[in-house]
Amino acid sequence: MAGRREPLDEEQRALHDSWDTVLRTVGRVVLSTVLIWGVCSALRYGVHATSDVLLAFASGQSAWWAPLVLAGVLLLGGLLRGVLNRRPGWSDVASDGVNVALHNYHITYEDSADDPRPRYSRPALRLAFRKAVATLLTLGSGASGGLEGPVVLVGESLGAGVARLTRARSEHTLRTCQLAGIAAAVGTLLNAPFAAALFALEVVYGNRIVYRKLAYCLLAGIIAYALNNRFLGFKPIFVAPPHAHTYTLGEYGLTALVAVAVSAPIALLFGLSMLHTRKVVERASPLLRGAMGALCTVLVAGGLYYGVGMDFRHVLGMGEYTIARLLTGASGTLSLWWYLLLIVGGKLLTTSFTVQSGGSAGMLIPSMVLGGVSGAATAQLLASLTGTGPADVTVFVVVGIASALVAVVGVPLAAIALVLEVFGSAYGPPAVLACCVTYVLTLRLSVYNEQRRVRAVAAEPVAET
Repeated sequence: MAGRREPLDEEQRALHDSWDTVLRTVGRVVLSTVLIWGVCSALRYGVHATSDVLLAFASGQSAWWAPLVLAGVLLLGGLLRGVLNRRPGWSDVASDGVNVALHNYHITYEDSADDPRPRYSRPALRLAFRKAVATLLTLGSGASGGLEGPVVLVGESLGAGVARLTRARSEHTLRTCQLAGIAAAVGTLLNAPFAAALFALEVVYGNRIVYRKLAYCLLAGIIAYALNNRFLGFKPIFVAPPHAHTYTLGEYGLTALVAVAVSAPIALLFGLSMLHTRKVVERASPLLRGAMGALCTVLVAGGLYYGVGMDFRHVLGMGEYTIARLLTGASGTLSLWWYLLLIVGGKLLTTSFTVQSGGSAGMLIPSMVLGGVSGAATAQLLASLTGTGPADVTVFVVVGIASALVAVVGVPLAAIALVLEVFGSAYGPPAVLACCVTYVLTLRLSVYNEQRRVRAVAAEPVAET
């Protein structure tokens, strides 16, 4: 006698897809990827063209009024954000955006029917436009944060919008477009297609990889990568010096030490910083919270600038400037462990004030900056205590970046892939070890509430769809 028929999971259902369905899905992914690449490339250009110039001007000018210009722009940007966030439909684009993207993705799971309408009933193209505008207003004014978080929502929204415009009638096709959109957006900025595809799967599904969707995410990542190289030229996000492929046992031990010293503290401090800065900005009225966050950001950055002469680019903007300096072996103040810890504290506070006051800024790149700087601080502190230089400061920076990415966002495979694609295979072994240690230590930690809920659901023995 035949037993009860079990529901097909995602992989089994893929075996029953017709070639027509596959080709239609590929077409949707290609169309949405090209659109997302254009939007994200324009957004990246706009942010760099405004923020980089402003921060370089304020840091490099000897005129006493140059920092005041930066403070004025930050406060004006905060006021405008407060006004926009009070308008209907704009509250969803405040803060990082990843939680909103995850909610929009998982909303179709709330109904057992194969029905994409729960997502179609929510804004898509308009949401992506608003998120791009809010992000340009936030980061373009010099506030602290990253682009990768906001473009996750931009990619998800544009992917869902293309699915709706092309009349996708299955929630499974919709989800594929949403995931591919996230991969395309992140891949556009990181120029690392494999890491972007894994990031999309890991951030959405937590502890599971759905290989059918991974294939479409890889397609989106490769298309974005090819468009970057064809029209913008290959520009890796970070450049590290060459390194030997062999490591000593002592270097592996130091790698594990950095993972322990960086991962859990960064994740916990990020959470505590978000909690307490939120309490501070909530003392202001909703209309003035953006200005309140900007004022606190100005006080932190200004205090470090006038107190120890810290370049504004170390604690404001996206932070790529600091990592680039560390990877090139910068000397001077960046070789002092206490100065590096001041950068960590300042970046932590400025990012938290920006995000919690309604600024559209991500936590992905800031977490990588915090990890890389913490890794460098650990290396310099060990050198100071032992009287001998570390094996290689660059390795500490790379390991710190990977560890913090796992600790804050919870994407170990994407972190390893990012190291391999951006820094090279020579940095792979210590990064793998660091990511393993970090994942075990910080498994229950996450700055995204929606991601914690998804992990809890993932523990239930249900079929994946």
